[in-house]
Amino acid sequence: SDLPTRRLLEWFAREHPSVELVSNPEPPHGYTIAANLGLRASAAEYVVLLNSDTVVTPGWLDALVELGQSDDEIGILGPLSNAATHQSVPAVRDGSGWALNPLPDWLTPDGMGHLVARISENRAPRVPFVNGFCFAVRRGVIERIGEFDEESFAEGFCEENDYAVRALDAGFSLAVSDRAYVHHAKSRSYGSDRRESISREHYRRFLAKHGEAKVESLLERFESADRELEPLRQRLAELTAGPEALERGFAELPGDPLAVAFVLPGMSAGGGGGTHSVYQEARALQAMGVEARVLLAAKDMERAAVAYDDAEAVFAGYSGENELAERTRFADVIVATHHRTAQAVAAIRRQRDDFLPAYYVQDYEPFFAPEGSDGSDEALLSYGTIPGQLVFAKTDWLASVLAIRHGIQVAKVEPSVDTGVYHRRGRSDRGSGEPLRVAAMIRPRTPRRQPLATLRLLERAREELAGEVEAVSFGCAEDELSALAGGPPRGIEHRGLLRREQVAELLRESDVFVDLSIYQAFGRTGLEAMACGCTAILPAVGGAGEYAEDGVNALLAETGDPEGCFAALRSLAEDRDRVARMQAEAGATASRYSSLRAALSEYVLFEAAHQRLGAERAPAGSGSAR
Repeated sequence: SDLPTRRLLEWFAREHPSVELVSNPEPPHGYTIAANLGLRASAAEYVVLLNSDTVVTPGWLDALVELGQSDDEIGILGPLSNAATHQSVPAVRDGSGWALNPLPDWLTPDGMGHLVARISENRAPRVPFVNGFCFAVRRGVIERIGEFDEESFAEGFCEENDYAVRALDAGFSLAVSDRAYVHHAKSRSYGSDRRESISREHYRRFLAKHGEAKVESLLERFESADRELEPLRQRLAELTAGPEALERGFAELPGDPLAVAFVLPGMSAGGGGGTHSVYQEARALQAMGVEARVLLAAKDMERAAVAYDDAEAVFAGYSGENELAERTRFADVIVATHHRTAQAVAAIRRQRDDFLPAYYVQDYEPFFAPEGSDGSDEALLSYGTIPGQLVFAKTDWLASVLAIRHGIQVAKVEPSVDTGVYHRRGRSDRGSGEPLRVAAMIRPRTPRRQPLATLRLLERAREELAGEVEAVSFGCAEDELSALAGGPPRGIEHRGLLRREQVAELLRESDVFVDLSIYQAFGRTGLEAMACGCTAILPAVGGAGEYAEDGVNALLAETGDPEGCFAALRSLAEDRDRVARMQAEAGATASRYSSLRAALSEYVLFEAAHQRLGAERAPAGSGSAR
């Protein structure tokens, strides 16, 4: 391992006393040597060798253990994957050989794992070999046949095949859990050239050790396993053929889907970023056949109707906690979306416990009010309102803030962009001879967004870069802007309060979007601007780094430094080729986000947490053996 990896592992072991870090600082080194060190250190009933280039998904380990517990003869187990030869789904091979099955942009590894578990028929096919990327071994196998052959296969590759043959010879069987899915990045452990060289040499040694005829006979057994997995592969191929196919097929999956209620405290005119997130993710859940509603304070239902054409299908109004409790009775999961609604969900929880309480943290709300104020204190208390509640957020930055300041474990879900609204279609890219059009949101009611600093940047750009820059603003009424500026702003076109569709149209007309917020927990409009073909100048502090890569698809600025922000804007105005390159990268980045991807990530999280809640309440002894 390199130095950063060693330091990470040392830190993790310090933070988790139950973890034992096994190190091997002196030669000899190699994957199989390291695996044997782990086998010797472990006394567990099952030992899993997991490659560093993997992403595990909810329920994967339970599924492997449950399969092992179902049959004492099973000695080695593995999951399904995107790239694991005969364990690959949906395709085993493609035109170039073994299929890699890259996931589409709208599907995460967790999402694929959920689909696999839902459609599995628990066939658990027996196989002659298990791919070594995720290799689960029962303790009895280790006790009977010993460790991996590190003399022949020190660097890995074929060590698992050799171990499989030895286990088969000892009377054990090998099985694949068709309820478990682990994503495999493939070939990250070694560079591809070195990998091929090691693989060829070790396969030669493997054949020499066990005999070509015996190995060929074992390989023929894969035909039966492939036949058993074919129905699952076909169904997965259908479900992942496109976003619409998944939306149609999700509602037809076995089992009753969870019902979900999101609770909003209110809504500003036009809706804010947090409201837009909840709306579009609830709507995406509905498209998947999930019963999902957004509960909104009744006084703001008219605003929802103005902001969203289908508000009636997504929103339901409530007046007071009693009505909210009644209107959420349908829900298996009730999600607070603000510190005020965290209190409301807690009140429902005191009345009944037949739902999973969750908190969708979309910003660090103690920052919204002065430290020590009632508003700040109320926000601080909200994170512990319901013991054991599921807390989740869309950026690693926000999850880290909560972990550091409150010691809270925060689950990470995917951010969303409504690609039906924010897209490049109809965009007419401006030529290099035209002024750089810069768009910015100015919202005087939110000081942390630095509305005056944003206005002054636009005015300065118009004055000092005359003929090179055009400036357009939106986000507040004309009189609010004039009050902020101390009169009509100089040289700026202001479009006022806009619906989402109008914001998207403006962004498609623009080259650069500017956000001078002190920080952004996420920075939705920045990503939406990228989806519309803009590049952006965004705050370096906060969660915009979730999607913005400085100098590649956007510029990350110290927004407390007016000179630095102006220099960033001027650098773009003076290099239109750079702007074009960054816009292309921004579009590629934004294409990886969608409402479906976000909604599916949330649903998978809800179901896993709901199952854990049910297991905690189950009578002792009712679960399966572990």
